[in-house]
Amino acid sequence: MKAQDIIIGSGPSGLATAHARVAQGRDVLVLDAGVEMEADARDLRNRMGSVEPAGWPGSDRDAIGAVRRSEKSDSIRPFGSDFLFRLPPGLENFADNGGVHGLKPSFARGGLSNGWGASVLPYHRQDFEGWPIGLADLAPHYQAIAPLVGMAAARDGLADFYTGVTIGEDRPLPQSAQARELLARMEAKRGRLSDMGVHFGASRQAIAPGCRACAMCLYGCPYGLIFNAGDAVEKMAAAGTLRYQGGVIVQGFAEHGGGVTLATSTGTFEAERLFIAAGVLPTTRLVLSALGLVGHEVVIQDSQHFYLPMLHRWSTPDPAQEPRHTLAQAFWAIDAPEVERHVVHAQLYTYNDTYAPDMAQRFGPFAGVAKPLIEALSRRLIVAQPFLHSSVSPAIGARLVGERLIYHRIENPRTGEAIARVRRRIAKAAWAAGLVPLTPLLRPGTLGSSFHCGGSLPMRESPIKGECDVLGRPKGLKRTHIVDASVFPTIPAPTITFSVMANAHRIASEA
Repeated sequence: MKAQDIIIGSGPSGLATAHARVAQGRDVLVLDAGVEMEADARDLRNRMGSVEPAGWPGSDRDAIGAVRRSEKSDSIRPFGSDFLFRLPPGLENFADNGGVHGLKPSFARGGLSNGWGASVLPYHRQDFEGWPIGLADLAPHYQAIAPLVGMAAARDGLADFYTGVTIGEDRPLPQSAQARELLARMEAKRGRLSDMGVHFGASRQAIAPGCRACAMCLYGCPYGLIFNAGDAVEKMAAAGTLRYQGGVIVQGFAEHGGGVTLATSTGTFEAERLFIAAGVLPTTRLVLSALGLVGHEVVIQDSQHFYLPMLHRWSTPDPAQEPRHTLAQAFWAIDAPEVERHVVHAQLYTYNDTYAPDMAQRFGPFAGVAKPLIEALSRRLIVAQPFLHSSVSPAIGARLVGERLIYHRIENPRTGEAIARVRRRIAKAAWAAGLVPLTPLLRPGTLGSSFHCGGSLPMRESPIKGECDVLGRPKGLKRTHIVDASVFPTIPAPTITFSVMANAHRIASEA
């Protein structure tokens, strides 16, 4: 089969690429593994999405989050399904993780957007240090992507700090009472927080209008309001603006004078131009194999994150009973050179029903006796999740041995002290806002577990073997463009998906 453009992958970067190429009048074919959730999970989603939350039977409410509540609180199981990380037939030997990291490939239709936290921020101008492009290069593409993802945001202090996208109108999500009180208290201390280099505001989320505040965000939105790239690709295919073929595993590619030939599990495809949007791990594996770089080690960079629980000192109604969303409610940005050279991003989460089970696990055999205390504390808990720049984070070394990716952990001697500095600054800001930081309970995130990763095939002004030019073309290739986070030279602290999509849109617009 032949197309002008072939895009590998239907995740956020694939969708952004498709939008840009379709706008240019190109014939676009998306090839995708396209793993989908099983029938029982789809039925649960459709059943809950067909009625208002008041009409949900208790059995459905219990079923949607049973798996996540029974495991660690940061596991990702949309509607209880494991389809997000299920390996398609033939890829069982994709990699040898060896327990090195928490990063996983997704072969689902829509990729990681099936289970992400929906937070969207442009990168700060400082975040482009070491990149061959800058904020001015991405700004028009942030602006193009914002309506595509349905960015819900408010024109607040963060709008003045993150200038990459203009917020045309206020469309905040329904906040919890805890979040409203926290932001009001921070507003009252704005001068003091500014002296600390702390900028704050409501979270920015990729959520369409119509939020029911049903508190099910962490399990999957029954109403399909959280942006999902797979759904958007499906709509484009139904409208005839692109072609989509699922159930396809791309095994290799090679350029020739007139285009690119792809070898896949279902046969051979031809294209004038190829865009690889398969996600960091699948893209790295595919490109290393196609370029004959077996044994060549690449570095997958990570944004180290950690969790810092805090207790609020004010009274609110029972947070378990109020309508709310359960994604990040507020963002903090720390721009203070004495803390970190690069901007630190923190997401703040107010009450959700995974807090008590997570605390119970830590009480072990005493959980039953401590249940009243656990329930009381969970209702006052606000959790900060700060992210650091990749320059102070550990990384993942990866190389292709045969057909398998083999990993090892690359320590960064700067990580421990960076976490300590950020912890101290967040604790200081927390006290000012009426929070009690529980610093002894700080928990570092597992390497790669936030999925804020990339950089295995970075963009450079003058690329060498295993690197790309500013259009995502690996050295030596002219018609093949990598458009996902694999080409990021560094991994800044703010949320990654929005910038991945903007950069993919840039490459696809200029290719």
